[in-house]
Amino acid sequence: MSEKGIFKSYLRVLLRELKQLQTALKEKDYNKAEKLINEIIEDTQKGIED
Repeated sequence: MSEKGIFKSYLRVLLRELKQLQTALKEKDYNKAEKLINEIIEDTQKGIED
């Protein structure tokens, strides 16, 4: 897979997670929101380290 394809794949996952985060915040489910933020940070760090 090309670098562009990998990046687009990452963006799709990020968008999905951000939508889930948005829903959690609208529902005032702050525990879920914090968990999602931690997952986004972890996924991003792994992507940088690869």
